[in-house]
Amino acid sequence: MNLLVASFVRLRLVYGERVMRRVVTAIEELVAARAARGIESRLLLIEEGLPDLAVVGGDVSSEALARQLGRAATALERVGDSLESVLLIGGHAVIPFDLAPNPTAYDGDISVPNDARYSARSQSALVAEWSVGRIPGDEGPGANGMLLVQLLQQAAQLHWHGPRVIMKTFGYSTAVWREATAEIYGALSVASALLSPPTVALSLDLSLLDGADAVYCNLHGVRDGPVWYGQTEYAGGYLVALRPQDVLGVKLDGAIVVSEACYGALIIGRDQRNSLALAFLARGSACFVGATAMSYGPANAPLSEADLLALHLWREVGRGGATIGAAFVAAQAAMLRDTLRNQAALDDDDRKTVLEFVLYGDPALALVAP
Repeated sequence: MNLLVASFVRLRLVYGERVMRRVVTAIEELVAARAARGIESRLLLIEEGLPDLAVVGGDVSSEALARQLGRAATALERVGDSLESVLLIGGHAVIPFDLAPNPTAYDGDISVPNDARYSARSQSALVAEWSVGRIPGDEGPGANGMLLVQLLQQAAQLHWHGPRVIMKTFGYSTAVWREATAEIYGALSVASALLSPPTVALSLDLSLLDGADAVYCNLHGVRDGPVWYGQTEYAGGYLVALRPQDVLGVKLDGAIVVSEACYGALIIGRDQRNSLALAFLARGSACFVGATAMSYGPANAPLSEADLLALHLWREVGRGGATIGAAFVAAQAAMLRDTLRNQAALDDDDRKTVLEFVLYGDPALALVAP
């Protein structure tokens, strides 16, 4: 069973009655498109729960929702079913991220916004029991909810069209991370592999990005701004490498996008004009995988933390045949397995990596064929 999780109360409060009704219609279209591909789904309204399974409703808080999903998973098992995936509908203003304590307290992040808390019954679990994705909406001044409607409709159309072949790839990295990125480029078979510098936003040939089926970015990000940056091999100053307006000028229908940028998936209070994650989704991407807080990885081999997660995710994409959510869970498990093979225990950076990387998009979507 695959659950779509929504709060009509919060949707109405954030976006108003008219938009809430459009979201409801888009949810119905997504459920129908999933059903056409044999994906059994049902809607869980947080305030109502699942009465037929004796799962009671609750308030819209991360703690309460995590408990509710755990009870739903157990209830499904009692009737011979299992929970395969959870799709959260809305951004932080509608369904909040879990704001976990930061394992790496020395980097300035007060908390780590995450959806990992919704992927297992135990709060301390590091490996997900089921995949979790989120279809976010626009937030902040001027937000009208239409991005959420668009992304739900996009997900439905992607189900109707079915898996596609990866024909065009795009990679973009800081020069200082050239060596670490090269190994990941190998797993992705990147055709357009750019370094910043020399490439910067003003000299970026957007035709290389336009129409890409797979996009990988290993650039710098900052907490308080939407821009991603390059850096020289001598660890010099940051150079503007990619901006939301660059992405909003291309088409990325069905693309899989993975970013290692610090704060690359931090979308609280933002829209597609001031978030690269939302810009990628707004231009048609099937999913965006990125970090909500400061991410970690070495400049050189061997790979670890975010680099290792990205490597395994692209390997899963290359195998094809699974869903986007299953590939993300498998990549997390492989990253933990390799880390524990190379060191005695997980350190703070490793734990933060597992927490902070999120999947935006429908986790039940079939992966593109390799």
